[in-house]
Amino acid sequence: MTVDYYSLLTKAVAGKDAVAREKIYKDAYSLIAKSDLTRRAASSHVAALEGAVRRIENDIASEQLGEEKSAAAIQKVLSTDANWKPLAVGACVLIAAIALSALFYEYLEAQRGSVIASSRQPRGLEEVVVADLQPGVDGGSSAGDLPFALQRQVVFYRTTIVPGSIVVDRESRFLYLIDSHNSARRYGIGITQECLKGGNFFHIASKLEWPDWRPSGADTAKDASKLLAAAGRPGSPLGSRALLLNKPELIIHGTNSPKTIGHLVASGCIRLVNDDVEDLYRRVSLETRVVFVS
Repeated sequence: MTVDYYSLLTKAVAGKDAVAREKIYKDAYSLIAKSDLTRRAASSHVAALEGAVRRIENDIASEQLGEEKSAAAIQKVLSTDANWKPLAVGACVLIAAIALSALFYEYLEAQRGSVIASSRQPRGLEEVVVADLQPGVDGGSSAGDLPFALQRQVVFYRTTIVPGSIVVDRESRFLYLIDSHNSARRYGIGITQECLKGGNFFHIASKLEWPDWRPSGADTAKDASKLLAAAGRPGSPLGSRALLLNKPELIIHGTNSPKTIGHLVASGCIRLVNDDVEDLYRRVSLETRVVFVS
């Protein structure tokens, strides 16, 4: 199905400032990401949406450049005995466009809320903690069986955070590696209750390949400084890579339980599937900034 994103978004952002337009764009991208579309169809929709956003922002920039000229023309009309009927018709069209944009925005909000409600369990105390596989059991390294929204992908992400930084959205269960040009590489994550709270600004203090997992008797989430780099193997609850932050209980790591991604989990801290944590590991360096948002 072909969607005319340009027409829809033009009506939705009419009269909105830059901040409001940005929110509408993000909602539209989020609606696509959380839909049941196939990866190919979703990519097609994202490309169409990106083109529409660029076209709309270019139109707005052109309009702003011509504001003074337009204002002068309007003043000239108002100072003459010109026929008022065209102006009245134009005003009616403008009011109708604003009303349609409001309805479209409400539709996006309703759809976004519906998708989120259907794809995730309730947040907070009522959320169920998803059990891990037993240590030594390798559940795989790929996110291929997860919903499309939780699979690694490049998304539209407008932010003032410096490119190359990591943003962890604790509530939405996403980790973003910020790129330039209003985009980011997004990864689905699982998270423990302990890592849902705490500070917001950290950096990567250490990187480990196949970190050692210590069974009962050592709490890996609170004893990260004792992790060893050589003893891990497939089936380890900490997965194939670990990024230790400058606060001991904070670790970004892999997992042997891919199906726990997107959920509250019982052990570790912030987990990605092994393929994703290896991809992230290659792209970041020590001292990389990590920002937590909720």
